[in-house]
Amino acid sequence: MRIATKEGEIALQRAGTGPAVMLLHGWEGRASDLAAFAPPLLKAGYTVLAMDLPAHGASTGRQSSIPQSARALCEVGETLGPLHAIIGHSMGSAILVEALYTGLAALRAVLISAPAYYESYARNFAVSAGLNTEGTEVMLRLLCEAIDADVSEISVPRRAPRLHQPALFIHSTDDPVIAIEESLISAAAWPGARHQRVEGLGHKRILADQAVVAATIEFVTTSC
Repeated sequence: MRIATKEGEIALQRAGTGPAVMLLHGWEGRASDLAAFAPPLLKAGYTVLAMDLPAHGASTGRQSSIPQSARALCEVGETLGPLHAIIGHSMGSAILVEALYTGLAALRAVLISAPAYYESYARNFAVSAGLNTEGTEVMLRLLCEAIDADVSEISVPRRAPRLHQPALFIHSTDDPVIAIEESLISAAAWPGARHQRVEGLGHKRILADQAVVAATIEFVTTSC
């Protein structure tokens, strides 16, 4: 499928019938990253939607960000109707939170290896790029203008208290990209959220682990 949005044309893969579950990949990823979740969801009677974020995979665009991707996700959700659940990985988790915060209709959320604070990643990038304090603040101001959003506001723990969907966070203790402490903070801020700690699955291997897939499917398919 291809859906036109204000953030560009979004490419999706769709299969199955029944309530829709969206699979949302992370930064510099693509829809197929979450392929392991598709067969059990189809077997359980769900429609699987796998979306390429703006400027990723087969979607159009040359740049992307959390708010831009969240806006695209909201438009896709409006086009396809209410979603039963969204399963996000890494930056995809932050994107789904931003979309839920701005009104995306979805009943459940699974956040795998979820980051907490967008601003901290932007500041770390500035440091790695060799910017001084003044240069960092200029970069952040330009970033806010480019994405039409306040970087400091884009935070899962900041958004979470306003969200009502049942949520499951899953994170590996040895994740070298996003520390597990980030999802622990976010889960604590989300009313009623669950957090599942796993071991030895890093940042991407977690997506192919059968126990993680099984826990996700159980959460998605269990009645509220």
